[in-house]
Amino acid sequence: MIVAKFGGSSLSDAKQFQNVRRILEAEPARQYIVVSAPGKRDDADQKVTDLLIACHQLAHKGEAIYPVYSVVEQRFAQIADALGLENYLNTELLDIGHAIQGGASHAFTASRGEYLSALLMAKWLDRPFVDAAALLRFAAGKLDEEATSQAVRRTLSSQEGAVIPGFYGSDGQGGIHVLSRGGSDTSAACIAAALDAELLEIWTDVTGFRAADPRIVPDAQYIASLTYRELRELSYMGASVLHEDAVFPVRTAGIPTSIRNTGNPLHPGTTITYHSQTRVPVVTGIAGKKGFSIIVLEKNRMNDEVGFARKVLAVFERHGISFEHLPTGIDALCVMVMTSAFAPKREAVLQEIHEAVSPDSVHTEDRIALVACVGVGMFRQYGTAARLITAVSEQGIGIRTMLQAPSELSIILGVDEENLDKTVNAIYDAFIRT
Repeated sequence: MIVAKFGGSSLSDAKQFQNVRRILEAEPARQYIVVSAPGKRDDADQKVTDLLIACHQLAHKGEAIYPVYSVVEQRFAQIADALGLENYLNTELLDIGHAIQGGASHAFTASRGEYLSALLMAKWLDRPFVDAAALLRFAAGKLDEEATSQAVRRTLSSQEGAVIPGFYGSDGQGGIHVLSRGGSDTSAACIAAALDAELLEIWTDVTGFRAADPRIVPDAQYIASLTYRELRELSYMGASVLHEDAVFPVRTAGIPTSIRNTGNPLHPGTTITYHSQTRVPVVTGIAGKKGFSIIVLEKNRMNDEVGFARKVLAVFERHGISFEHLPTGIDALCVMVMTSAFAPKREAVLQEIHEAVSPDSVHTEDRIALVACVGVGMFRQYGTAARLITAVSEQGIGIRTMLQAPSELSIILGVDEENLDKTVNAIYDAFIRT
């Protein structure tokens, strides 16, 4: 049994709804379908969820929502009409419009795109509709995974197949709550884990993960398979196809996730698994992110001063700044942080560091980029770090800092931001390009 989630780009118009039905008909095991709200049809278009949020803002200010809500009505009417389901959602659209104008909550309003999309898809596929409010359970404003698992099994185990809205659920009093944007992936993952599915499929508008950002390496090859641990490393460093946190329930359950392209359903995409597999090349992917600052503290005999690092990190903690990496030496400590968090508090942080540990010197540098070279098999092959440093150095790129993750899953280089693209290309050429 497969749980298949279709994102907003896969449901943007009637043609995409038709594509979804063909995909489902090609594999009867795709029984439980989780859908997002219709996304953009082109760059000039708007997502249905964004339109609904704009309606909530208008209603909150006491203004009429119709100029915007009419666009939502037209989007769904156009899809329904083209599918031969004229007027199917008219009553629902009218009731939702009245509710929003009457002061419905932000969560209720934002979730109605998924609700309407699932109603329409269920009718189009002739499958049962099951409201996510009966499945995803929230307590104290947070998703209750155990209660959700019980509700899913209790509601869905007795029926073969259903269409379910993503992105939202409800609390014990019936109030609607939403997950973070992209939460339909989490909805599908919770359902797949609770039902012990064989596979979770995420259908979107990209053909899986690529070994590097195609804006940097235009011909970057697709990754056939990677592990959830590799996914976490790559998504943290900017790979945006899927965030590991969104599918944590299936990772915990050991259920693989497949990233597929609705517009190219014959392509196998990328499969994400719990256990590593032997593969060539040993580097799975390369990802980079700009916007870091480094704070370098030097103090003679620092290593003899018990608690030195703790005192420094306590300063950042008091200011609500998380550190990204912490390279150290005998008499030096480097703290890497996001510039956006550090810059507004720079003077206060540096002053408190001086008061806390009396360093001999402190200097900061901005415009640092981090580049992660990720692969489960990298450290099974001797000379990986040497090849990496050589590849970057031969391009005349200075390495500002370097960190080999304790997990032996990645090597992270710090370079000047202007060298980010050049660094990614150098590593790609050395390890992946054939």
